[in-house]
Amino acid sequence: MSQLMADKIQKDASLGAYLSLTWEMVKMNVFSAMEYRVSFIMQIIGMIVNDIGLIALWFIFFEKFPEIRGWTFQDTAALFAITTVQFSIVMILANGSFRMARMIANGEIDNFLSLPKNVLWQISLSKTEVSAFGDLLFGLVIYFFSGNLSFESFGLFILLSIITAVIFFNFIVITQSIAFFTGNFEEAAVQLFHALLGFTLYPQTAFFGILKIITLTILPAFFIATLPVEIFRNFNIFSLGLMIGFAAITFFIAIFIFKKGLRRYESGNLINIKI
Repeated sequence: MSQLMADKIQKDASLGAYLSLTWEMVKMNVFSAMEYRVSFIMQIIGMIVNDIGLIALWFIFFEKFPEIRGWTFQDTAALFAITTVQFSIVMILANGSFRMARMIANGEIDNFLSLPKNVLWQISLSKTEVSAFGDLLFGLVIYFFSGNLSFESFGLFILLSIITAVIFFNFIVITQSIAFFTGNFEEAAVQLFHALLGFTLYPQTAFFGILKIITLTILPAFFIATLPVEIFRNFNIFSLGLMIGFAAITFFIAIFIFKKGLRRYESGNLINIKI
């Protein structure tokens, strides 16, 4: 980070300053990746092709079986649109959080402790996943196959994508922060991450019994896949409020766990330095 950026956020810790600096840091990460233009373009195209392949399988499936317990292809299109856009938001703006357990295990958090202001914010913005731009483009295009096309529904789609992105980010921070207390949790955090993604790639009415309990507790798939699609199909202000409330609660939990772990990390490093 340039000294100018550091001075700016030291002098002004307002939301506007953070948003401005977030834009600058993401732009810097993207421009850095664009130095290798062929790789940059191929990563985006590769992700789009991967997403098209997944949705094509479900299209073929629903051609033979029009619905699964009331769930149709249009519902799947809405599901893929919301989940790919929320995934892309997190991977573009906060991909560094996904690498946090490894940073903790390798002592790389030290690099961020001397930087101005919020450590989690600095870590999250340290990396941008270029291929996520492919997810973003795919999600915006597949939205038009959801069967719910209007300015109001598009605005709701964007709102739901942002709220679910916050929940998704919170989950990543919570699972990655466990490494502060266990030493090495990288592989387990990655497995939980992919387990959550897996639950968002299937018709949500297919989950019941123990799987339904898992999506409501251990993995918040209900709040980043099931409930958003239900709200998108049939808008309900109470359900939307429930989503916002869950996002807020998990955000504070994520911040609490991260800060508690960071204090433990700082204390451990100070002891090592004295020794």
